[in-house]
Amino acid sequence: MGVSPRAPYYCVVAISEKIYVYKMSCGGVSGVGDRHYQSVTHLTFTPCGNYFASGGADGFVYVWSLAAFNDALHKTHPPHTSPHYTLGQHSDKVTGITITSGGMKGTLVSCSLDHTARVYDLATGRQVYSLITPSPLTAVTTNTLGSQVLLGSSSGRINVVNLLPPPTPGDILVGDAGSSCHEKAVTHIAVTASGNRVVTGSDDGEVKVWTVTSTSLGTNDTITTPHLAIQRTIHTARGIITNLCVLRMEREVVDDVDLDIREIIRPLSQDYTSSPLNASVTVHTKPRTSSALNITPQYTSVGGVGKHNTKGARNSNEDLLSQICQLQTANSQLYKFAIKHILKDDVND
Repeated sequence: MGVSPRAPYYCVVAISEKIYVYKMSCGGVSGVGDRHYQSVTHLTFTPCGNYFASGGADGFVYVWSLAAFNDALHKTHPPHTSPHYTLGQHSDKVTGITITSGGMKGTLVSCSLDHTARVYDLATGRQVYSLITPSPLTAVTTNTLGSQVLLGSSSGRINVVNLLPPPTPGDILVGDAGSSCHEKAVTHIAVTASGNRVVTGSDDGEVKVWTVTSTSLGTNDTITTPHLAIQRTIHTARGIITNLCVLRMEREVVDDVDLDIREIIRPLSQDYTSSPLNASVTVHTKPRTSSALNITPQYTSVGGVGKHNTKGARNSNEDLLSQICQLQTANSQLYKFAIKHILKDDVND
């Protein structure tokens, strides 16, 4: 399951080989994607929230556009929604997908049990690199800039691959000299916004925080290889770690002792009672005045409801009636003048 990071919010849910797209404001189904022929294993949104990527046990990686699902809603017989990109196919199950902060102008990295992680250019939809490792890959992520790719393997090791300066496009061999982080397979990797710390989760039930360090390859060599140094273990459990995420939170939220946090659970159903269209709207009106006719407003707007001002209402109404009678008399005189002079001269001509 995945949720778009920006409004309007959408939720994509994978059930077997189908992808259901829900609109969070009403809970309605916007569309169904059924391009995978085996179970969908991973869903990830782009930072802009307009596209999402899917990977499955069939090895395929697709990029979908939410606009395509919305366009199909306005058609009587909508065709099957096609992916925006078909990036490629691994030879085994896709175990992870990550998208850099550049979104559709950045890169997408997918990893698989086939010992490879593939880097795609989302601007063109073409594969740029294929990272080959000695162990099956189970997790992948990048730093904010996308300059480093972190690969978690089934052996519990994490390899950090530098993509800056850009290597030659093609296959890149990644050795088994990565950091040994867990006793079992690494299932989740998250990087902080600064890129200096990494949080990992594993099948061994531990969540650890690491610091990214660099070691020089030689005394006169400027190229460095990044490694992970353990900082602390923040969680230990008997079961496997099923999800992990790093969120940015303001310090005031943590220090506020009176903070009341509640869970709000809303099912994905056709519930329109909470729709913003049903919210009340207050319109503030301004009374009209006319200096030429010397008309004073008799109604004032209070909370959107007009209340009659009875003081001086009778005198003002008499003045209005008198002015209306004067206008009627002037209009009658103009009409008679036009009939007598203008139309008569036209007949004589």
